Amino acid sequence: MFLPPLTSDKMNKKTLILDLDETLVHSSFKPPENPDLTLPVEIDGSINHVYVLVRPGTLEFLEVLSEYYEIVIFTASMQKYAEPLM
Repeated sequence: MFLPPLTSDKMNKKTLILDLDETLVHSSFKPPENPDLTLPVEIDGSINHVYVLVRPGTLEFLEVLSEYYEIVIFTASMQKYAEPLM
């Protein structure tokens, strides 16, 4: 997916690109003790559950930096997993 045009409130901000998996979150098909999120993802016609642990401080980090940067989050993962996670 391409980035949309910059809005006027982001024109003077630099862009910060962050990787989703293993940087902001850790995801697994094997359930950890206390997942932060569980996402049902269809793969080859069956529903699989992806268990997500959000790295400590991630939400606060993104909130603070979004005031100074246009934040772009990249992943090489499947779109049907990444979009609901975002």
